[in-house]
Amino acid sequence: MTSPLLPPVRTLPPPATTQRIGLFGGSFNPPHSGHLHVAETALKRLGLDWIYWLPARGNPLKTPPADFYDRLHDVRELIGHNPSMFVSDFEHWAGVTYTVDVIGHFTRHCPNAHFVWLMGADSLSNFHDWRNWRQVADTLPIGVVSRPHASTDALHSPFANIYAGDRLRERDAALLAESPAPAWVYLKAPYDLTSSTQLRTSGQKR
Repeated sequence: MTSPLLPPVRTLPPPATTQRIGLFGGSFNPPHSGHLHVAETALKRLGLDWIYWLPARGNPLKTPPADFYDRLHDVRELIGHNPSMFVSDFEHWAGVTYTVDVIGHFTRHCPNAHFVWLMGADSLSNFHDWRNWRQVADTLPIGVVSRPHASTDALHSPFANIYAGDRLRERDAALLAESPAPAWVYLKAPYDLTSSTQLRTSGQKR
């Protein structure tokens, strides 16, 4: 039986929604306070209604993660009973791996929603290694939250250079969700130094 203290697993948003929804994908291996910091910063600064956390089935750019549903459960525990955040088992349920395919499903399912893809600055640094990354950038606006030791690489990455003219000023961040792609914003925020690599090495969860 699902604990009432944990948020529900919601695979997809309601099809007719017109709300501003952040999609936050990642291995979350394990999820930690740094991930929550990115989500909470984006929720507030971008004026989002909901955030859907999307644990990845796998990541071709990283070592194989822990069991999918173990990670999904850990995300639920991390975010607690926040009514603006949901955990989605979409990647496992739909059998997809790549972000470009995930956002294709979400945008077709909810054609009137205002989606934003969310990531930490550490992910932006290697965004150009993702499959069809330019299609992702041209489909959804992207919200990037600063992470320790990642700002320089992120802001000089191929994505940042190619899409420099599509970057919103930080003070205009609340406009991102309803801006046509390509559009992105970089949000400076107090750093949370926690990392998944550090936690795996030390054997801790968060």
